[in-house]
Amino acid sequence: MSLTSTCCKCSAILVALFAVFVGALFSGALKQTGIFRFVDTYHGSRGQFFKGMFPAMHEGTPWGFTVDEIPDLTGQTILVTGANVGLGYWTAWHMAAKNATVIIGCRSQKKCSDAAAKIKSETGAVVETALLDLGSFASVRACAAQVASKHAELDSLNLNAGVMAPPFGLTQDGLETQIGTNHFGHFLLTSLLLPQLKAAASSKGVATVVSVSSAAHFDSYPEGILPSIERMNDEMSYNRGMAYGQSKLANVLFAQELAARVKDSKILVNSIHPGGVDTELPRHIANMIKQVSATAADSLLELVANAVWHPKEAALTQIYASVGPSLKQNKITGKYYHPIARLTDPDPHTQNMTLQKLLWKLSEEYVASH
Repeated sequence: MSLTSTCCKCSAILVALFAVFVGALFSGALKQTGIFRFVDTYHGSRGQFFKGMFPAMHEGTPWGFTVDEIPDLTGQTILVTGANVGLGYWTAWHMAAKNATVIIGCRSQKKCSDAAAKIKSETGAVVETALLDLGSFASVRACAAQVASKHAELDSLNLNAGVMAPPFGLTQDGLETQIGTNHFGHFLLTSLLLPQLKAAASSKGVATVVSVSSAAHFDSYPEGILPSIERMNDEMSYNRGMAYGQSKLANVLFAQELAARVKDSKILVNSIHPGGVDTELPRHIANMIKQVSATAADSLLELVANAVWHPKEAALTQIYASVGPSLKQNKITGKYYHPIARLTDPDPHTQNMTLQKLLWKLSEEYVASH
């Protein structure tokens, strides 16, 4: 039996097993066992990886934030990266519906314009666009300059855009694609827009930064964050999953370090995991499966789409961290949340202050030299 044939049969078996799982999920059979409540509350040695991962795990547990709790955002300016689709789009949509001036940043001007036009037509709000390729420091600097030239104050910065598990590659500035896009690009953007965030915090009492991470940060490399650019860029040791986990761990560590550095400026910085969401993010994983079996890939994606969060609901966790009244009133900062807006224990690597400061120093030096 050929390797390809074996892989196809294994893929078919996995799809069949997942189909049985999804069938049990929607029939209510699994819910009756109490397994979802157990998994949702389970606290392992590394934290609470599965908490709120799927809607079924939230069964019977109140959400930490709802659409009705989004306050009137008249007079507030909010930038959301990667807002032309998925979580970013619905984050922007909800905030625009509450009268915020929303700036959506994305790599394609056409996609940006189309998304902005749709949000504006449905909410009537002011929606602006900003061309932003997080894999290019030049693009990040141009985006920040554009935003700063039009807005003296920025009430919230939502670091939502990202890539997941692509083949090995480098950004325009010579960084492994995932850490370069998901962390370094957002690190630079935030640094450049800090004056606008500080101005908003000074005049209104608070501003926020939201770093959209993932439970995948539990599955980084053993070191957590590789200690040098050379190690990060080593194609021979590149692991798609661990490299994604590293970039998401970097999101949490960045948020914690920034929270400590800007606390006196009344800027609140938190990181979140949106859960398993039906978005375009896993497209590289789907492409890997399609190379073995296109039918299996399509079936698996269809089944997953029926089990995970819709981005319109999943966006509420990052919206809470951005504009939630209770978060602002209680000055909550440096924390990590799972769906829907529930405080959660992150991976133990996030307690390593040496690692946190090493990442900051590495990021600061690399950005300054490029």
